[in-house]
Amino acid sequence: MKKILLAIFVAFSIMIMANVKAEIELPAITDHEKVVVYLFRADTCPHCHDFLEYFAENYYKYKDYFEIVTYEVNDQDNYELMQSAKEYMGNDDVGHVPYIVVGNSFEKLGFGEDGTEVIEAALNAYQDENYEDIVKNIIADQNLNVNPNTLKEACDELDFEVVGLDGEVPKAGLSDGAIVGIIFGAIILGFALLVVFSRKK
Repeated sequence: MKKILLAIFVAFSIMIMANVKAEIELPAITDHEKVVVYLFRADTCPHCHDFLEYFAENYYKYKDYFEIVTYEVNDQDNYELMQSAKEYMGNDDVGHVPYIVVGNSFEKLGFGEDGTEVIEAALNAYQDENYEDIVKNIIADQNLNVNPNTLKEACDELDFEVVGLDGEVPKAGLSDGAIVGIIFGAIILGFALLVVFSRKK
């Protein structure tokens, strides 16, 4: 019986560890300029909405390191800017969004499950002395009359509340995965105890 309880405890511990997401390690804040993360998006694009929703909830952790600027590509100048950025990066894709650019060395077509890759690219660019904002350079070189939106403005259009931009930082808590893991583990542990007590009778 002890072996069964030990196995259940080990399985429960592994489940909790797998569900608790490690926080991204933040570099020291320096006098480096804030990096800009560019999101080229369309109002009808669900993956663009995923990007905005994710950063609406998580941006407060990184606001000292980077800012997010969005461009709605239904605007012709914004679309031309996106295509010029893709061309600079050697990307021959036409038109697809979300398209994300950080500095002159990171691009991503699509978003995925979370913003970890984008955050890591922005934090790396923040620590890079050779950081170059190619999107800003393209705007100046081509004299484009673009129409950018801040993260807050883009989220306001979709009724996403951007957490922590007014100075109020949310309290740290467990991730959703950790909570599910704890509940599931508690059910398994309860079931194991039920089995133990029923055998004693």
